[in-house]
Amino acid sequence: MKVVTWNINGIRAFRGGIKKALDSLDADVICIQETKVTRDLLDERIAIVDGYNSYFSYSRGRSGYSGVATYCKESATPFAAEEGLTGLLVNHKDAVGCYGDHTEFSSEELQLLDNEGRAVITQHKIKCQDKEKILTVINVYCPRADPEKPERKRFKLQFYNLLQSRAEAVLKDGSHVIVLGDINTSHRPIDHCDPSEIDDFGENPGRKWLNGFLHRGKQEEESDEEEHDKESEETDPLHGGKFVDTFRFFHPTRINAFTCWSTLTGARQTNYGTRIDYIFADCQLAKEQFVGADIMPEVEGSDHCPVWGQLSCSLISSPKPPPFCTRYLPEFAGKQQKLSRFLVKVDQKSAQSEQKNALPGSQEEEERRENLNPSGAANISGKKRSLTSDSVAPKGKKTKTVNASSKPQGNLLAFFKSKTTNINQCENPLNLDEAAKPPITEEVFSVTDTKSEGPELISDNLSQQCSTAKTDQHLNTKHSPPQPTVRQSDAKKGTSSVFWKSVLHGPPAPPCCKVHGEPCVLRTVKKEGPNMGKQFFVCARPQGHASNPEARCNFFAWVDKVK
Repeated sequence: MKVVTWNINGIRAFRGGIKKALDSLDADVICIQETKVTRDLLDERIAIVDGYNSYFSYSRGRSGYSGVATYCKESATPFAAEEGLTGLLVNHKDAVGCYGDHTEFSSEELQLLDNEGRAVITQHKIKCQDKEKILTVINVYCPRADPEKPERKRFKLQFYNLLQSRAEAVLKDGSHVIVLGDINTSHRPIDHCDPSEIDDFGENPGRKWLNGFLHRGKQEEESDEEEHDKESEETDPLHGGKFVDTFRFFHPTRINAFTCWSTLTGARQTNYGTRIDYIFADCQLAKEQFVGADIMPEVEGSDHCPVWGQLSCSLISSPKPPPFCTRYLPEFAGKQQKLSRFLVKVDQKSAQSEQKNALPGSQEEEERRENLNPSGAANISGKKRSLTSDSVAPKGKKTKTVNASSKPQGNLLAFFKSKTTNINQCENPLNLDEAAKPPITEEVFSVTDTKSEGPELISDNLSQQCSTAKTDQHLNTKHSPPQPTVRQSDAKKGTSSVFWKSVLHGPPAPPCCKVHGEPCVLRTVKKEGPNMGKQFFVCARPQGHASNPEARCNFFAWVDKVK
């Protein structure tokens, strides 16, 4: 039997498909974390994979956040499965049970702890030395403690305590237990790339919890006996809990064995990371059945790498998946309408019944109406428009009235030209104020003259006044300098070019770092505070230990100072 855990940082990011990724891991039970998929985003391609049965837990408060899933091969089908650690999400039979003591938690806290989709539990039958036993696999994605949010630190510790209570209760009931996933805490200094940079490394509450949860072997005791002597005496005289870190069980002194790296700083290139993904097993199972455990840093596709564990026991497949399996969800069991249903003719009665039985919150009301009868809505609106137009005018005169009322569409260039006076303005007698107005070119009058329909529309006096005004203005235009509008347009072009150059100037030329002499990379402060939004330059090399000459140097410069 082989189990694998992997934080995939988004299940929909697999380019080659989820089946290809699962097959490449070659395991019987594959536990993935941070799926970032909710119930409404779960599609058949992800939920129903040929050769596997899947079990999903989703975040109920935020979309694209958290989430875990367990994929079991058909030959490793569990006989029981459930979501969460508290038992509050169980609404079916064939659940795992054994929920432990919840007296230290309030009912609201229990609901919040299971509200983010952080745990899936499957229970399998295994055969160990001709004896049939039960194995419980707890797939967890433990919360991250945001240093700027104290409530998240408390939430993380509560989740740890709830996980320990549930795992020990299942173990006490007679089942073997494997707890695996992203624990989000590096246990010992050997599991961290640079523990000296962290103040009070051993005083971290998460590390203290791991010290009490895990049983410590002899080799681990010898490696850091001085640091944990007092701690082990205070927790338990037998040195620790009821579970074993299977990786350290087989590789107690291996260094630079990390499972998570920062993608923003390119730290994977220099192996500057932490080991926060684990496979924990109860002490008896680890000693009697585990034959190997290791990390897989060569597998890319996420900021984490997979971790595998091999057992000598064999799995006994259940003939039927438990009710929690995703194949029993209405949208995948053939009980819910599919998209193809909307592409064929549907009776009006059935459409109305589908509208009544629609899932709440899946679509807006307007979208539902459009999806039910998109063509009908257009026809109805078309009929309304035709009725209103018919009621205004008879059928024979409809086109004429429309043409008479419609105005010719203006040209875009007209908005950028100076306004010209029409010939109708000549109806008013000329005065001195009009003589002071900007001159009008002869070309304008030649155009307006062509639009006049005949001399009968204009009196003789008006024609004389317009002709005299025309000649006077023509004389003025001959002696006047070039039009000021041309100079204004040139000025506008100059100012606009200066403006766009100031906007689209691009980033400043990067300086070279002092250690490597290579061009730096431009970064932006995204953390809230007085420097948020400011840009700075740092060394372009990936992050690494200070002793690594190939890693990033400590060059730093603000953009305004570089200028």
